[in-house]
Amino acid sequence: MNVVGFDVGKDHLDGALVNRSAIAKQRYHVPNTGLAVSKLLKEISANHAKLTVGCEATGPYHLILLKACLELGLPIKVLNPLMTKQYTRSSIRGRKTDNDDALAIARLVLRGEGAQASLSTLAPAKYYVRLATKIVQQKQALDLQQKFLERVGEQPADGLFAPALEVLDDLVTSLRQLAGVKTDRKMLQLLTSIVGIGPVVATSICAEVGSIERFPSSRQLIAYAGLDPKVKQSGLTLKRNTKLTKRGSPELRRAIFLAANTARRYDPELRDYYKKKRDQGKAYTPATIAVAQKLCARIYAVLTRGTPYIKTSSDTSRTLETT
Repeated sequence: MNVVGFDVGKDHLDGALVNRSAIAKQRYHVPNTGLAVSKLLKEISANHAKLTVGCEATGPYHLILLKACLELGLPIKVLNPLMTKQYTRSSIRGRKTDNDDALAIARLVLRGEGAQASLSTLAPAKYYVRLATKIVQQKQALDLQQKFLERVGEQPADGLFAPALEVLDDLVTSLRQLAGVKTDRKMLQLLTSIVGIGPVVATSICAEVGSIERFPSSRQLIAYAGLDPKVKQSGLTLKRNTKLTKRGSPELRRAIFLAANTARRYDPELRDYYKKKRDQGKAYTPATIAVAQKLCARIYAVLTRGTPYIKTSSDTSRTLETT
């Protein structure tokens, strides 16, 4: 087995090929363009049998490599950048260059790390949803600046901010419509059967989750959303229910938290659960997070069963609680 790891940059890729003994055999440097990457992969696969490719998740920059591998039928694994960072820190010298990162990625993939990429990884709905969220944040920042000017006595000219805010609203609407078109309709229908999840939030969840088969249980879905608590242990001392890990997808965490905030008001069972947490002394945010964890269990259930959510007299879903 041979593994080639790539450190992906905006303009170029640095690669390192290792054999089954994790010994570096060759280095590569190639522009991050579809034509150049495909040409390099064809040359490597022609000279090395049983080739596997590895890279880090780097926003949109690794998608050219991912697409080229899928078109050529080469298996590619995508690593969380934290894994490479920890691997580099554990080395004696702690060197960090693009070439060192490429070699570290190759060796990590060789020992079985990373998630196998597929066509669903390229789903554009996720990027439409994330871009829409960023634009909403920019709109909110612009709105705050307008209010600031008004409070300090500076009255902006009539209509100075209105056109920009209107354009941003239209852009967000268009991006979410595009995301909805490219999202599985059945998944949307299943998710909107859950109290608290509307079409917009359902689209965000679908885009971020992709295939529910990626998650062996609802606990993995909770972890992917970053809604699982950190656990600290030293000797016989175990401190539970600390801060959230906030690993995984921030967009998924935001969408589920918004849904939980609505569900705690309109779903009787979750409303009672939220009240119970508040009566235990938990503040608004931790209590809502506890509801969000229960909501993750419902999301996992409807997507794995393939049937809409039906409220039962008792909910046996296990959740992770935080303070």
